Amino acid sequence: MAIGAIIEDSCISAGLVNLETRKIVDETLRQSRINPKGSSKEIISSWVNVLKEVARFNTNGTLQIGMGIPGACDYESGVFKANDMDRYGSLYNKNIKELVAAELSISPSSIRLLNDSVCFLQGEVFGGAVRYHKKSIGITLGMGLGSAIFSNNQVSDANLWRMPFKGKIAEELISIRWIVKRFTELSGIKATTILEMKSHDPNPLIQKVFDEFAQNLADFFIEIIERENPEAIVIGGHMQASNRLFFEQVTSMVKAHGINIPIVRTLFGEKATVVGTAATWYDFDLQDKKPS
Repeated sequence: MAIGAIIEDSCISAGLVNLETRKIVDETLRQSRINPKGSSKEIISSWVNVLKEVARFNTNGTLQIGMGIPGACDYESGVFKANDMDRYGSLYNKNIKELVAAELSISPSSIRLLNDSVCFLQGEVFGGAVRYHKKSIGITLGMGLGSAIFSNNQVSDANLWRMPFKGKIAEELISIRWIVKRFTELSGIKATTILEMKSHDPNPLIQKVFDEFAQNLADFFIEIIERENPEAIVIGGHMQASNRLFFEQVTSMVKAHGINIPIVRTLFGEKATVVGTAATWYDFDLQDKKPS
């Protein structure tokens, strides 16, 4: 058993993960809002309160915690290196492992940190939609574009958001920001979220925007598949509720280009990142052999 915790811009999600079944233990998932502009003491206390709730379900005596951290960090030592006061800046140059461990009365060696951008794919590789693939790419669609690649039994940040794409960078054309901006351009209706945009349904411009988005995403996939040659791509992030508006179009366009690798939705949904952080305590190969 291990606790997985993912820190996002304004919340923490954590749960107890069974490393043998590769799943979150039922009813242990906890979420809480966090003030990213708070003091270091306030932020650490908020994290620890959630971790303590989850730790109550741990019955094997040993507490092992994996945490996905946003922003620059020395993951080995635990020192937080991001100096953005709007995004946990009060933790700058402080040792996250030591601060959390002290509050939980455990050794800092019982806490492992990893880049938040790899957590989603690591969860899907460990027990999710791309569990049996030797090389895969994970894409998270949200206000920005997250990406990671799994190869040689290791997940790493792919940084595809900044890839040159159609005269811009990929994130400028593949993100919620682009979708709502494009809708406003076409309709003259101000929208800052997809939910606000959908509130004007039925409006044919909503589907038109998603059709354009699907073309962008398909072209992006074709380019990275031809470059990286993965066995599969898995998609997650905060746009899952809108998948019906673009997902099938994307897979059809990629297949029409003669590419037949699986492009699949996340199996774990938002739980993938929690599973992925806990998997940092799995001492064997992440990539599992498919049962014969």
